[in-house]
Amino acid sequence: MLTNLDFLRIGQHWPPATETNRLEKYFTNKRIFEGEHELVYKENFNRIARHIGNFQDIVSYSVITNFQKLISLKIADFMLGEEPTISCGDDNSNQQIAIDKIKENNDLINTCYSLAIDLSRYGDAVFNIYKDDEDTGRIDITQPSFYFKVVDPQNIRKVQYHVLAHKYKKLKPNTLLNTLFNDENQYDDFLYVEIHSKGYVEKITYKLSKQGYIESVVEQSNAIETGLNDFAIIPVHNLLTSDRVYGIDDYADLDSIISELEVRISQIAKILDKHAEPSMQGPETALQYNKATGRYELKVGNYFPKSSKEDADVSYITWDAQLEASFKQIEKLINILAVISEMGSAIFDFDNKLGTAASGTALKRMMISPLAKVNRVRMSVDNALKKAIKLCSQLGGEDIVDLSKEKINIFWNDGLPNDPKEEADIYNIRTGGKPTISQYSAIKRLDNLTDEDTQAELEAIQEETNISNPLNNLNMFNDLDNQNGEGEENEE
Repeated sequence: MLTNLDFLRIGQHWPPATETNRLEKYFTNKRIFEGEHELVYKENFNRIARHIGNFQDIVSYSVITNFQKLISLKIADFMLGEEPTISCGDDNSNQQIAIDKIKENNDLINTCYSLAIDLSRYGDAVFNIYKDDEDTGRIDITQPSFYFKVVDPQNIRKVQYHVLAHKYKKLKPNTLLNTLFNDENQYDDFLYVEIHSKGYVEKITYKLSKQGYIESVVEQSNAIETGLNDFAIIPVHNLLTSDRVYGIDDYADLDSIISELEVRISQIAKILDKHAEPSMQGPETALQYNKATGRYELKVGNYFPKSSKEDADVSYITWDAQLEASFKQIEKLINILAVISEMGSAIFDFDNKLGTAASGTALKRMMISPLAKVNRVRMSVDNALKKAIKLCSQLGGEDIVDLSKEKINIFWNDGLPNDPKEEADIYNIRTGGKPTISQYSAIKRLDNLTDEDTQAELEAIQEETNISNPLNNLNMFNDLDNQNGEGEENEE
């Protein structure tokens, strides 16, 4: 836990010792998300190697079951698969126009989608508010591994500074001719730091030693006004408790389960590969000596006579793997995974037959646990996103007014597909059987037609109705009578 800026003084090691475990966790979870499980779970194989002598010949990492990535993507899908509605005032008000412009300028929904993935795999995500070269406010996200929170030691929920920092290498002067050798000694290590306080940011570049210690200050700016009345950095945390500065990720509790799954599935795959080409057995008389190779060989397809009834038959060796216990263990592990991950069995339902679909109500009941998990994440994102929009509006831009004192509402959806038939039945019950939509709107929405095509379709329906029911044409005769009556009056 960082409680002051002493970790940025000359002579301090980078990164700070208190942050090492967190950064290592980020690096590990990044590898897991990107499918590099053979590196992350390598130690798990050593446990089995103690019991199986020829372990390396039997087991290989041929199967990667990246459930962690699936869980992270599903959380983001549930949150933002259906675009949330962000409103402030009437549709044509200056406030709503400003919000729509901020959404457009920052590709806000996709930005939040990436933020939701970071919250799941890292436990932390970071909004960064700044003004671009066109003097327009921007809402962006940065890597949690670049973020360091400095808190009050008496109250860790009270933030003193938000620090963004990352290392980079730069080629030493007068070494351009030696770049072909790619020698690490040709590069110097630097550390770029941004120290954010309320309304200000200070930028510093440090030179690092090869051992990772801060040697000197290369460049330093004075405190720069950000144009905001608050921090330009907004951290978002997945699961935060009273004694934690950073959030808890979704992967830590699943590592042992998923690594065991991958070991077992890989064992089965390797064993099946070993016995994909069965061997043969039979008497020695079936073998013939090959002078070219100097070996006895079996010529398949020939006739092998038996000299006596005691001679063995030439046959394939059949093998029974007895893998039923392994398959049962895999099934149990998947069930445990569904509970511990809070994603429910419906997410991991691999045996669901094609063509079967649950109703809207049934689907929501099956998704109670994952929807509750997503709602927990959504509560953290909701407040942070509202704050980000308000701060972004303070930096200005075309058609953007200050929203800092306005009330912003975000209406989130659950991300589940709607059940139109079920919704229609509910509307029918609540309205006592009265129509809730016009025929014109129904045709236009269901068939995705233009106004002209919709009108033409209605006229075609009316024409077919008149032909099938002649009584509908009575109005036509009434119209003719009215026209004749008007003609007689004009003659008089």
